[in-house]
Amino acid sequence: MRILAIRGKNLASLAGEFELHFRQPPLSDAGLFAICGPTGSGKSTLLDALCLALYDATPRLTRAAGKSILPDIGEDTITPQDSRNLLRRGAGEG
Repeated sequence: MRILAIRGKNLASLAGEFELHFRQPPLSDAGLFAICGPTGSGKSTLLDALCLALYDATPRLTRAAGKSILPDIGEDTITPQDSRNLLRRGAGEG
């Protein structure tokens, strides 16, 4: 399997829509590359997007499995491992 792109919307630290294309320069010209940047810039969020697409789960949500139920909008609740926990704060969709 070859990953061609990662696309997402309102995921954790990445506001709005985002796309990362591996078949376009500069990534297409690199045999190996590093994901680097300041704290909060979205490095782990890119990996979360990839894990959600492939497995419908992420390591950060799996580690939260032992935690309690979290409040959602209105009277609803969600579990800590629910992927909606990765939505950017205040975003209605992702």
